[in-house]
Amino acid sequence: MGLLVTLLTMLDTQCAVRIENPQAMTLALFEVIDDASQRRRVLGQDERYDLRLSHGAYWIEARHGAQVVRLPLPLPRRARLPEVLVVPVSPPPPPEDGWCWIPAGPALRGDVIGIGQEDERPARVADVPGFWISRDEVTNARFAAFLNAASAVDKRWLSLESRKIGITREGGVWTATRPNEPVITMSWFGASAYCAWLTKTTGRAHHLPTESQWEKAARGPESFIYAYGNIYRNSGANQESGRLREVGSFGQNGFGIRDMTGNAFEWVSDAYDDAPPPVPGLPPHRVLRGGSFVLDGMYLRNSFRMYHRPSVRADDFGFRVAREQEKKR
Repeated sequence: MGLLVTLLTMLDTQCAVRIENPQAMTLALFEVIDDASQRRRVLGQDERYDLRLSHGAYWIEARHGAQVVRLPLPLPRRARLPEVLVVPVSPPPPPEDGWCWIPAGPALRGDVIGIGQEDERPARVADVPGFWISRDEVTNARFAAFLNAASAVDKRWLSLESRKIGITREGGVWTATRPNEPVITMSWFGASAYCAWLTKTTGRAHHLPTESQWEKAARGPESFIYAYGNIYRNSGANQESGRLREVGSFGQNGFGIRDMTGNAFEWVSDAYDDAPPPVPGLPPHRVLRGGSFVLDGMYLRNSFRMYHRPSVRADDFGFRVAREQEKKR
């Protein structure tokens, strides 16, 4: 009887996982320990695997020739999990310069270490379709190109009177004085206008990432607390420095993305669902993610949410862009 109770207790602490691999990619299972990953086992090329795994953070490496994709497999104890966590495996689309592919599948949202705000709970694991996200925050050079192409510049977009901004206008031409730094003093309206311009000029839908997209991209395949790992390190990102840095001054995360922790706060598309009732006639509050160069660990976690009126333009507010996978014709 004691053995039976022990076995039932063990099963109760494990999670059901189904890995669907219709393209017969070669799969390996990794477990995350602190900031490192250890390969647990090579799964092979079967079209389906049904596993039971203990609570923790895992990820799947899928290979087919030169194609490699890394898929999060988060199973935190302090999160709502589906009865069976399904991980779909498929080859990534062809690479696109300056963009990082985030594969479809499960993603962790919210605080699982018990120090987060009320609006970070309940933590949960949910499915997020695949999408592209820009490797870097939008720079002064890229935003100046948008301003030069715009038929009219809305004063709500950014605070041109700020001493911190790296864009000037002379002779009717907008110029980036610090071209490789993130554009800052950015309102949600300005970030959204830039995305609409990219959509129009490229013929592909661009938008601010949703909160779920942003957090999945920032956590990387390992579902980390910070973009660079689970352990807070001053050297991991531009944090507590008091000054903005050029994009790419620090390393990339497991998806190849840079500066999702620190540097500039990043607007996302969502309205803030836990805000006080909106004032009649005013737009709802919007969410910013990622922290900035003036903040420390509590406010730099991937699950941390800040909200402001969409018209606010602060010296550490920037953004990056997401776009959907191009549909096959």
